[in-house]
Amino acid sequence: MRKANLVLMAALAAAGVVGVTGGLMAPIPAVAADAPKLSKNVLPALKEIQDATAAKNWDAAYAAIQTAQAVEPKSDYDKYMLDELSWYVLYERKDYAGAAATLERAVTSPFAPPADAAQRMKPLAQIYAEGKNYAKAAEFGNKYLATNPTDANMAILVAQSYYLAEDYANTRATSEKYAGVTNPPNEQLLKLALASSVALNDRAGVMRSLESLVRSYPQQKYWEDLLTNQLYETKGDREMRTLYRLMDQTSTLDKGEEYSEFASVLLSGGYPGEAQQVLERGMSSNVFAGDARGRAQSDLDKARSQAATDRKDLPGAEKSLAAAKTGNEMVAIGKLYFSTGEYAKAVDAIQKGLAKGGVSDTDDANALLGVAQVRAGNLTGARAAFDAVKDAKYAAIARLWLLYLDTKATPAAAG
Repeated sequence: MRKANLVLMAALAAAGVVGVTGGLMAPIPAVAADAPKLSKNVLPALKEIQDATAAKNWDAAYAAIQTAQAVEPKSDYDKYMLDELSWYVLYERKDYAGAAATLERAVTSPFAPPADAAQRMKPLAQIYAEGKNYAKAAEFGNKYLATNPTDANMAILVAQSYYLAEDYANTRATSEKYAGVTNPPNEQLLKLALASSVALNDRAGVMRSLESLVRSYPQQKYWEDLLTNQLYETKGDREMRTLYRLMDQTSTLDKGEEYSEFASVLLSGGYPGEAQQVLERGMSSNVFAGDARGRAQSDLDKARSQAATDRKDLPGAEKSLAAAKTGNEMVAIGKLYFSTGEYAKAVDAIQKGLAKGGVSDTDDANALLGVAQVRAGNLTGARAAFDAVKDAKYAAIARLWLLYLDTKATPAAAG
């Protein structure tokens, strides 16, 4: 029985959600060089707001705001400066809707210095997000990102705003657009892309996001989600053998049913020695329970018996290889060497078989050659072998092996 496809649920929690990113700096009113003068009748109240804000006395500051609002007449510039001095007070009092509306008026005012406009979109987007006005948070966050595309925190805020508004297509588009702006790609944005693909029920998108996560952050949890998803799609025995070997290579083989199915396709494919090793590790790790343990023991006994027969053939394998007339015979000897753990000899035999020609399943031979090269420590040779797998379904597994080789060649990013 195959492992359940748990990533479709787990990815939602993996994405995570944050509030205001990085906090807000205490404001400095934006004043244009050629700004008009304030009206004398409003100056005292504005000064009170400024002094109370500096002292972090938010109640006094709010009272001064109400006083200033009651002063009449006020010029348009007076109103602009009142907004500039008020929004942060409202924010500190957790009136997020009021703070955002006030700051938006200030930012879009004709009195606002144009040079400051882009930077002032950032706190505006943050406050809208804090107040759960996700459409506005995304709107102003995108305006900020237009001139500050490397600000990963803002990209996360915009992507999360779309996600919380259940706009999964824009969540993914934003996450994928900005994840790669930094090197390595931002992990949180990659996870948001994954979560949005899950929500869209887009399995190809899920795989693409998981591959991106593994490429930059080859942690066991990401490998397990990626390979579990691929296992869910994989049907043929030869493909499953090669996929399970990758699960074994990445230490993501951890369930009794996985060990059992892996051993089953190994036995049916003529790899009893490898099946014996897999089942013995499963037994020693106590992954089998109840009836499953009895079935695993029966399979282990069968594997041991067949492996003992294979070992009797080993002394004559080298002579048989030299005498072999067909590529298929040579590859069969390579399988014997592989199953008994003689990986360098397996590489030699399979390569000779492929070079001889006439191999009935060149894709399976190349995939086996690739795994043998990995286990023999020749990653360059492994890459060439996996590249040679052509069948579309089998090539999907080979591509994951190539991804594994990429992660071995490139230092992992910090998670």
